[in-house]
Amino acid sequence: MTRLFRHCLVAAGLLLVTACGSPPPVAPPPVAPAPADPELVFWESVRDSKDVAEYYAYLQAYPAGRFSALARIRIDALTPKPAPKAATPAPPRAKPPTPKVQALPPSHQQGEPTITEAPAPPVNWAKIDDLSGRANPLLRSQIMDCWTPPPLPTGAGSYRAEVGIYFDPATGQVRGAAFLGGNREMTDATFARFVNSALAAPMDPACRSLDLRQAGIGQGTATTGLVLLFALDSPP
Repeated sequence: MTRLFRHCLVAAGLLLVTACGSPPPVAPPPVAPAPADPELVFWESVRDSKDVAEYYAYLQAYPAGRFSALARIRIDALTPKPAPKAATPAPPRAKPPTPKVQALPPSHQQGEPTITEAPAPPVNWAKIDDLSGRANPLLRSQIMDCWTPPPLPTGAGSYRAEVGIYFDPATGQVRGAAFLGGNREMTDATFARFVNSALAAPMDPACRSLDLRQAGIGQGTATTGLVLLFALDSPP
């Protein structure tokens, strides 16, 4: 039988070593896990949500994040749309009575024809105010040109939305927009369309290319944003 143990001699003296052979391999130290991406963790927590407020919270934290476009698509998909009204068949028209032909007065008694203009239909009243104290009237006018507010039903009242606009301090160009608050709930379909129109205004290509530094914003400071109040009133 082959012997499994033998004696080994070392330079310092006699040392009895049992089970002589190669030493067992040393396990490498565990590798520390990579730090979690906070934006990815935030998005993973809301990606399957049915609450638009959670997507607005993501946009407020990351207005120009990797998933900002997808968050806006989810908001639009979850925003209730008004149900189309069923078409009501028109009642049969009654035959109009035959008008009586009246003789015209003599030519010297006929006056000039009169043109009557129909009154103009009521329109919405829209305005953009500055809440941050950094947007001059010219800048607000330029953003107003990019805003297409939705029509409001007569007597619906006033709608107000505070929108934060963020821009790159190096280029001055708009980088993102976020809804900060308003006077109604997002469950109101008309108010949700109003908020989405306000968010879309600064992201319009004509306004997104504006250099906000020309308006005196962010010069010599770390300021990279401003807050505007979008106001829309329905016709009386």
